[in-house]
Amino acid sequence: HQVLRVRPTPQDDFFLLGGDSLLASEAVTRTLAVLGLDAALGSTLIRALLAAPTLESFTAAVRGVRGGTGGPAGGQEPAVDFAAETGLGYALPPAEGPAPNPHDPKDVLLTGASGFVGGFLLHRLLHATAARVHCPVRATSPAHARQRVRTALTRYGLHLDEADWQRVECFPGDLTQPRLGLDHERADALAQRLDLIVHNGARVNFLYPYQQLRPANVDGTREVVRIAARRRVPVHFVSTVAVVAGFGTAGVREVDEDLPPAHADGLTMGYAESKWVAEGVLRRAAEQGLPVAVYRPYEVTGDRTHGACNTETAICSLFKMIADTGLAPDIELPMDFVPVDHLAESLVHIATHRPADGRVYHLTNPRPAMLSDVLDRMRAAGFTLRTLPYDAWVAELVRHVAENPTSATAPFVSLCVDRSRTADMSVKEMYLKGTFPVLGRRNAEEALAGSGLHCPPVDSALLDRYLEYFFTSGYLTRPATGPGPASGTERIPGSGPVPGTEPVSAAEPMSGTAAASRTERSR
Repeated sequence: HQVLRVRPTPQDDFFLLGGDSLLASEAVTRTLAVLGLDAALGSTLIRALLAAPTLESFTAAVRGVRGGTGGPAGGQEPAVDFAAETGLGYALPPAEGPAPNPHDPKDVLLTGASGFVGGFLLHRLLHATAARVHCPVRATSPAHARQRVRTALTRYGLHLDEADWQRVECFPGDLTQPRLGLDHERADALAQRLDLIVHNGARVNFLYPYQQLRPANVDGTREVVRIAARRRVPVHFVSTVAVVAGFGTAGVREVDEDLPPAHADGLTMGYAESKWVAEGVLRRAAEQGLPVAVYRPYEVTGDRTHGACNTETAICSLFKMIADTGLAPDIELPMDFVPVDHLAESLVHIATHRPADGRVYHLTNPRPAMLSDVLDRMRAAGFTLRTLPYDAWVAELVRHVAENPTSATAPFVSLCVDRSRTADMSVKEMYLKGTFPVLGRRNAEEALAGSGLHCPPVDSALLDRYLEYFFTSGYLTRPATGPGPASGTERIPGSGPVPGTEPVSAAEPMSGTAAASRTERSR
């Protein structure tokens, strides 16, 4: 009743009453808090709610975990053979029709254009090429689709003139549907004219298990391949470094871009698993002759000029938790930030200058920082912070979310309390320095050599720019004490005046939690 604002009957379906993944997270968080249950049971209850979303079934699942039985089926997700999941499921047809021209594209298909990365990719494609960009968007009409894309661009301070908009074609589409939700005629017409596909769309959710993300992230990739197949249109896929986390728990210290993916069983997060499988689907297509390239960015952050960030991410929720409580974990967590405009420029450059020959590109920052450096800049901005050992901080995190079930951090608690399947650590600890593998960058460096594109260091200037965006957008409240000393911690290089800190747009402050319910990619 508190979550949905209705009084359900025992047989009512949570999602048919208006529930979504954010509200599911809130319902589970409130349940754990009221009953005093271990936060580590949250993922079990989320899975139970997804599997049987009636009040009656959820009540039975809660009784099950309280009684120690784990609820229906023990609360465990079924074992998945991730290698088998990568099968393409069909043979590519013989190549026919005019060959695509990705180096001077006239028509580009871009998925996920209404998200954070997608907006910057659209902006870059329009400015770096003369192409018409076709954007399938979850929407009820072409006008609604266009409005969603316009809203995303405005939110992040991206502006297009009307001549640019004449080259943007937005239309309703759905990654979970055959042909991305297009009818046969429209899909065939699109397939006949494309020179390039940038597949950036995905369902981004760190709460849901693999099976829930499979339709959009895996089956959607297969549908993209279908559109590309007949004319062998190159597919450039935006993945994530999270797909290599299993190497770290397996003791592999370095992962080269050309190292075949493995250790999917060690990923322990449905989103990472779905991207790992999607990469595998594309490798199967490449084996049959489809041109493919895969991009694995690290933490995608605000643009270099204004610092406009997608605050609906796990890393931003961490900063907000620290700012709201004054408590930070004492962990060696790399801040490997890749500004979103650098990511977009790099991907479009590689896609239009290099063959899509199956290579993987690690788009990471050669000069990252650490969480302690972010804490230094927060102190310099006036925050009073203290650090706690990781376990003690997680306990404070759980307490904070129990008291604030709608907080930005709630959808991401599972990262800190869920345990790795293959190591004695939480999912978050899999990403700490010394556990997460060092990522090779040879392919990316070769592809960008001579382009003039360089990823800026994660220094004081960049971090201060991001903090200023958080303040001006309303995501964080500026400390009343104003800028102060860094409390005895060492400053990182490059501290000084910060240019480009004016407000980016008049967009409403973002909730910080919507990532859990976004279907199109916002990472």
